[in-house]
Amino acid sequence: MNGIEPHRKFEKALEKAQGKSLLILLSGHPDPDAIGSALAHRLICEKMDINTTIAHVLPVSRPENRALVKLLNLNMKQVSDPRELQEFDFLSLVDTSTSESTIELPEKLKLLTVVDHHRKPAKLTAEFSDVRPDVGATCTIYSEYLAELSPFGSDSIEDTRVATALLFGIETDTDDFSLATAADFKAAAYLKPHVDTPLLLRVGHRRMAEESMTAIGRALLDLEVVREFAFASVGRVSSTNRDAIPTAADFILRREDIDTVVVFGIVEDRIDGSLRTNSASVDPALFMESAFGTDPQGRPFGGGRADKGGFQIPLGILSDCADSNVLVKLARQAVRKRLTRVVPGLNGDDH
Repeated sequence: MNGIEPHRKFEKALEKAQGKSLLILLSGHPDPDAIGSALAHRLICEKMDINTTIAHVLPVSRPENRALVKLLNLNMKQVSDPRELQEFDFLSLVDTSTSESTIELPEKLKLLTVVDHHRKPAKLTAEFSDVRPDVGATCTIYSEYLAELSPFGSDSIEDTRVATALLFGIETDTDDFSLATAADFKAAAYLKPHVDTPLLLRVGHRRMAEESMTAIGRALLDLEVVREFAFASVGRVSSTNRDAIPTAADFILRREDIDTVVVFGIVEDRIDGSLRTNSASVDPALFMESAFGTDPQGRPFGGGRADKGGFQIPLGILSDCADSNVLVKLARQAVRKRLTRVVPGLNGDDH
């Protein structure tokens, strides 16, 4: 298939699922880039007679992301039991190159396609993969697919919903186009005539949850700075507002003497963390893997793109600790110790 355009290879791979059921499983807490990409994937599949379901395990946590789901009336299935996935024949991953680690996938579920814009964490075994770290959003790639395989109509409600979600995905993952590439701008130009602009403005009016404000306050009180690097804990955070962690990291990065920040919190039975950086010498994906390593299956605990990254580490036996304050302190010590692998200045005693 050498020399064939990616969209044709993508279409060829999907043909294997015609007349069968395909699962699009979103990894982590669904964000606009993943949601928009999944909707585009489903739209292409529907026109190929493929029975497609979009599912996620972790909740949609950020206020504007919940607004996107609500205002576009999106149909996504939240799953918690692996038995709910037994009915599917094929699996597609969008905006990630690794499957959701919080649920065990059925052995019969064949990984068909992977489309992502993050750096590959490991060798892929999918029938088709299109991973482009040189574009700002996975929605950009899917916009190209749609333009070639299923061009938007002028009066289709579904096309309008998908175009709106795709443009919002590009906007958010490129930080309001400040990190956009030529490919991202080209995709946005294609999408814009088909977008519900008033709805996009409503979704894009980003409100901050009370818990996010509280998390920023905790992070500022806990802040530890070593040269241009900052590290902080926000304590416990609910799963519905997990994005209070990256919100706090974004806020701290605005401080003039800091170019890289790691903020973590405890979400249910795991440690969730976010990295933000303005440094050209920091590769978030490499930073995360160097600090936190991989799980028993060889999957990195963390990953990232050009300016941001994240990690999730199970609490393990620490979760038996009944005292929340002690648990947060133990988790902080564990994360801090891992960070000394890549930030030598943290070798001093934890404060």
